[in-house]
Amino acid sequence: MNSLEYLIANTHTLSDASIMDALAALTSSPNLGNHEEEYDMEVNSDDEMKIDLSALINPSVFNALQLPIGTGRFPNPSPPRPNSGTNTPIRKTPGSRPDRGKFTILDGTEVAGPEEVLNVDFNSDILQKIFCDPKLGIQFLARYGLIPNTRVCRVQDCPKDQLMSLIKHANGFVWRCRSCRKRREKRIITKISVYEGTFLFYSRMPLNKFFIFMLIWCENPGLSITEYNRLMGENRLVEETIYNTIGFMRDIIQNWCDTIIASNVPIGGPHRIVEVVETLSTEQLSNKTRNRRTRHYTTRTVFVSLADDKIKSVDFPLHNVHDLERALLECVQPGSIVVMRDSYMERFGQQEEISNALFNHYKVKSICDVWPDFNEQERSKQFIKTEMNQVPNVNQEPYAYEYFFRRCFSDKCFNHLLRVIRLLYQK
Repeated sequence: MNSLEYLIANTHTLSDASIMDALAALTSSPNLGNHEEEYDMEVNSDDEMKIDLSALINPSVFNALQLPIGTGRFPNPSPPRPNSGTNTPIRKTPGSRPDRGKFTILDGTEVAGPEEVLNVDFNSDILQKIFCDPKLGIQFLARYGLIPNTRVCRVQDCPKDQLMSLIKHANGFVWRCRSCRKRREKRIITKISVYEGTFLFYSRMPLNKFFIFMLIWCENPGLSITEYNRLMGENRLVEETIYNTIGFMRDIIQNWCDTIIASNVPIGGPHRIVEVVETLSTEQLSNKTRNRRTRHYTTRTVFVSLADDKIKSVDFPLHNVHDLERALLECVQPGSIVVMRDSYMERFGQQEEISNALFNHYKVKSICDVWPDFNEQERSKQFIKTEMNQVPNVNQEPYAYEYFFRRCFSDKCFNHLLRVIRLLYQK
C-alpha cells in the first residue's frame, strides 16, 4: 500500500497535523508524476473509442443522411438575407401589419340577395353534405343571410363598430371580441355564438337533421309521425321533437303573415271570392318558445282572398251572424263572395238565413257551391287542406297560416321558407 492509499484509508484516525505532513510528503514524491502518466496512457490508449467519438461529432455524418426535404423535425433553412448595409425595420409605417383574426365567415364571397336562395335545388343529400362539415354549414347559412356574416361588439366600453373575430370553440364557431378580452374585466362576455339572435340560437337539434326535416315537411303536408320518420331514414326524430319543430315553423309562417304579408286594407272586391277559415294561433310569438307545452293558443278567424292570395285576420272568435258581419266589414270589401265549409257555416245557421242577414254587403256560399267555378290550379290549392286534415287532432293545431303559405308557394316551398326566415330576422 503506497502513501496515498494509506492516507485515504486512515483519514478518520489521523490528526490534522499528521494529515498535513502526509500531503506535503506526497507532493514532493517523484512517484506522483508516474501515476499521472500511467493514468493518461490508460485513458488515451483506447484508439477505437477515439474513432467512435470522432465519428459521432463529425458533421459529415449528418451530411451523409438522406432526409426528405421539408419533413421531419428539421425545417428547411431560411435563405440568407441580402446585406443591404442598412437596418431595415420590419414595420415601416404604423398600422401596416394586418389585423390578426378573421372577421367574416365567408372567404371572398358576398352575401347573396334574398331572392337568390330560390334558384337552388335542395335535396336531403345536399343538406347532409353541407351540415356534416361545421365550417361549410355556417358558410352556407351566412351566404344566404340566415346568420350574420360579421358581428360588431355591443359592449359599451368597446370602440364603435369594433368587429369581433371568428374562432373555433369546443361548442362550434363563436365570435370573440379582442378588446374585451384584453381588458380582462369581470362580468363581460367576450364570446358569443354565431347563431345568437337567429332562429337557430335555441335549437338543440343537429343542423343536418333540422334542415332535412324542414325540407321533408315543406314537400309533404299532413304526414304522420311515422311517415315523417320513414322519410328521414337514419336521421329520424322522436315524436316530441317533430311536434316542436313543426310548431316552430308554423310560428315563423304566422309571424310572416302578421308582420310582412298581411294587408292593411280590406281584401277581396266585387265578384272576388274570399274564404273564411277559423284557426288557432300562437300568442306572443318568440323564438324562445320552442317547446310545444309552453305555447299558448288563441282562436282567430282568417280571411283569404283566393284570386290574389292576400290575407287578413281578426283576433276574436265568431259565434253568431252578428260576429261574422262585424269581422267581414273589418276585413273584406263589400261585394265579395264569402265562402266557407258547410260544417263551419252551420255555426251561424242555415245558408239562406246567413245570406239574408248579409244580403246588403256580401254573397255567402259554401265551397261545394263554387267548386265547379274553380280552375285546376285553385282546386290543387284547395286540396292542400284535405291533405292537412289527415293529421290527428287537426282542430287543435294552428294550420290556417300554413295553408295560406303553401297555397302561395306550392313550388319550392322550402326555398321560400328560408327566404321568409331571413326577412323576419333582418327586421
